[in-house]
Amino acid sequence: MRVTNRILRLAKAPLLQFLLLGALIYGAYWLYGPPDEAAGERKILVESSRIESFVNQWKARWNRLPTQQELDGLISAYVREEILYRQAVAIGLNKDDPVTRRRMGQKLEFLTKNIALVVEPEEAQLAAYYADNLDKYRDPDLITFAHAFLDPDVRDKTTLADAEVLLRQLRAAGIPSPSTFAAGDRFMLENHYAAISELGIRRLFGGGFSKAVMKLEPGTWHGPVLSGFGVHLVYVYEHVTAPAPDFAKVRHLVLKNWQFDHQEKFYQDFIDNLKNSYEIVIAQIPKDRVLGGNMETKLGPRRNQTAAESQ
Repeated sequence: MRVTNRILRLAKAPLLQFLLLGALIYGAYWLYGPPDEAAGERKILVESSRIESFVNQWKARWNRLPTQQELDGLISAYVREEILYRQAVAIGLNKDDPVTRRRMGQKLEFLTKNIALVVEPEEAQLAAYYADNLDKYRDPDLITFAHAFLDPDVRDKTTLADAEVLLRQLRAAGIPSPSTFAAGDRFMLENHYAAISELGIRRLFGGGFSKAVMKLEPGTWHGPVLSGFGVHLVYVYEHVTAPAPDFAKVRHLVLKNWQFDHQEKFYQDFIDNLKNSYEIVIAQIPKDRVLGGNMETKLGPRRNQTAAESQ
């Protein structure tokens, strides 16, 4: 039993995971044979013509030039795809399956992420993950509120001024009563909502209104709060924060989310380690081919392409 526990602890060590991945890659290399010479090149050149192609494809799809951030994203995706493609070719994933470069890169990606699933978290590790991500498992907070509506179509330019006057009157009156809402304009929906979530408010009034209302302090009138309908003066009765669910009841969800995050981190670490073994050269991006932003790419230092490299 003690030997089994020790083996399980070793299996969860990050170093062992990378050793396992390395063994799998070298095993595939031995099985499929040596890599092609082209795949052994350790330089990735993102030529000006390819960057121009990215720009033209973006413009054709979105009818505008990309921003610097958007173009950096396209370049980053290409570099990642090229690295995965070469690595997949290097270990022979293309020998028995005539697929595209993207498909081979995806095969290596799936392989890497599946290896990450070998690891099972300690119970304490899973509980800590749960504590750090409580909002994923908590029921939505609920709020009870009432509002008086002022219609811009009726009041036109005096809407906001009228709202200020009415707000003072409502604050002086205190807790809303049925007569309170008669002071405003007729509203097509309800004037009172009990125990409703932020999502429920957003579906009725829109995102801007729901976010604002969820932040209001209970026990007083607030406003003006704007929605797609017009102007509202809002009274919050109570704001109930949902309690955290029992860990045991949501453990299966916590494990699923932990595994997903672990897969993504494991895969990103794998990509970062592969990138370190390549020299990545990106051609200078013409200023007139992006919309604003900093010309310095976020992929890392860029050196200008030489005449020899462009030929």
